[in-house]
Amino acid sequence: MRAVNGEVDRYGSPGAPLAILVHGAVANRKTWLPVARQLSARFEVWCPDLPGHGSRGSETFTLAGALDAVAVLVAQAGPRRAIVAGDSLGGYVALALAAREPAGVASVVAGGCTWTMTGAYGTLARASDVPVALLTRVVGRERMLRASESLVPLVAGRDVARDIVAAGLRLESRSESLRELAGLDLVALVREIRVPIAFVNGRYDWPTRAGERALLRASSDASLSISPRCGHGVGLLDAPFFARAIETLSARTRAERGALSYRNRCRRGPSP
Repeated sequence: MRAVNGEVDRYGSPGAPLAILVHGAVANRKTWLPVARQLSARFEVWCPDLPGHGSRGSETFTLAGALDAVAVLVAQAGPRRAIVAGDSLGGYVALALAAREPAGVASVVAGGCTWTMTGAYGTLARASDVPVALLTRVVGRERMLRASESLVPLVAGRDVARDIVAAGLRLESRSESLRELAGLDLVALVREIRVPIAFVNGRYDWPTRAGERALLRASSDASLSISPRCGHGVGLLDAPFFARAIETLSARTRAERGALSYRNRCRRGPSP
């Protein structure tokens, strides 16, 4: 399946509740394999490549392009409202999409994206790219890429790592995504969102976790769950935990829609 001009992996049963999973920077759609396997018995799961990643690696990442890519999938879902989940960069994209396309998004699961991009934390986020860029310049892009690929099996397992590496890592997308997110007022963005949000972080994911309280206060309907097992990248490092967050939020929103539909029928009274 293709979205705009990039690949989309599809899992599960067509017509089941839809989850669209959005990957993080440098990586690609294959990072969602462990979560997709957890969900496929009860959900239809779509995993796209963002611009500048995977099958779209010849492009430059832009936030607008990423939103357009996921919005195409939301539109393709038809009357179903998708649960949109993202990890790291994908979490920011999922939140921004929920603010932009509220009619097509049922709820959001946002992992590893409570690092606000304004003020001191925004400066720190952008500064974090400097040593990576310097090291890449010193050792060369190809050696840096090979080193990055060699680390993937340590966090993903050999079978998933093989698919992730084959789909393509792109180091430049980290700098591009940080530039695109620079100055993003995440608190104001979350304030605009009118669907339930489940934030998911790893216990050791600092300083990302520093923004948790501010975002929970800003949202009209948000929860936070913490994986005790890992740091940044819960979707890959603790896939069962991330999948449960999606399942829990999806079940809640479906129950609330059912209750609302029942109340509306009661108000209208019996059919003549």
